[in-house]
Amino acid sequence: MKAFSFTTDKGQSQIGIEYKGAFYNFSLAWELYKNLKNKGQGPKLDFLQIMVEADFFHLETLQEVMFALQEVRPIDDLKLKDGYVFEPPVGRPQKILCIGRNYQEHAEELNNPVPDEPLFFSKSPSSLTAHDTPIRLPAGIGDVHFEGELAVVISRQGQNIPKSQALDHIAGFSLLNDVTAREMQRRDQQAGRPWFRSKSFDTFCPFGPVLVPKDAIHDFGALELKVSVNGDLRQQGAASRMLFGISELVSYLSRFCTLEPADIIATGTPSGVGPLQAGDRVEVEVAEIGKLCNQVVVS
Repeated sequence: MKAFSFTTDKGQSQIGIEYKGAFYNFSLAWELYKNLKNKGQGPKLDFLQIMVEADFFHLETLQEVMFALQEVRPIDDLKLKDGYVFEPPVGRPQKILCIGRNYQEHAEELNNPVPDEPLFFSKSPSSLTAHDTPIRLPAGIGDVHFEGELAVVISRQGQNIPKSQALDHIAGFSLLNDVTAREMQRRDQQAGRPWFRSKSFDTFCPFGPVLVPKDAIHDFGALELKVSVNGDLRQQGAASRMLFGISELVSYLSRFCTLEPADIIATGTPSGVGPLQAGDRVEVEVAEIGKLCNQVVVS
């Protein structure tokens, strides 16, 4: 099962779910479930981030709601119709933390040393944009590169999290494109400045389209990321080839800052990054998660 955030044609925020090959309005399903099981008692779920922050986003929860409704009524009326628009699965994270050079081949292709411990930086949350929305290239910015990544969303607060307990702090997995103003980044590197500004332009963080519960994925290392531009495969890499695995990253980051529910961790990009031009269509894909697609335009 996969969940997502969307806006209706009337501008209302809702939670959607992919269930048995179709898209359903989970917010409406939840209201029916509450009436069926709890006499209408329970929180209102209009935003996926509410489920994540309440540590309520679990495969078991999604299954229970849909299975229980199917036992007592048809659910065809809950299917989504045309007119909805995807939003980022979580739209207001406190932090977007990104891991640099987490694939050896990517470090080498940019002539960078391979790190001996995780190298991390941040992107502004205002850089988030959704599936099927444009990546906007600022005029005169120079080369802008795509960097497809597997994203982790945090479920519960944690500081100094032991590696053995890291998975307990993960809500689920999604896809992210760490769009980067490469020429600006290189100038900042040479001057000893952080990468923040080259990573944080508006729309430089496509994210989504879905969030897959952690317990729906049985082998994180087998997840294989692919990135295509205009249909041509540019990047491909399995999570098992990361220099630092998911549990290690969560544990490491929590040593330096408290991880909060709905924080996003971008786990690094494989080799094959390259420039984007106006008119390009970039697609980030993991079979078990889905496909994040964005068109490129000039601001």
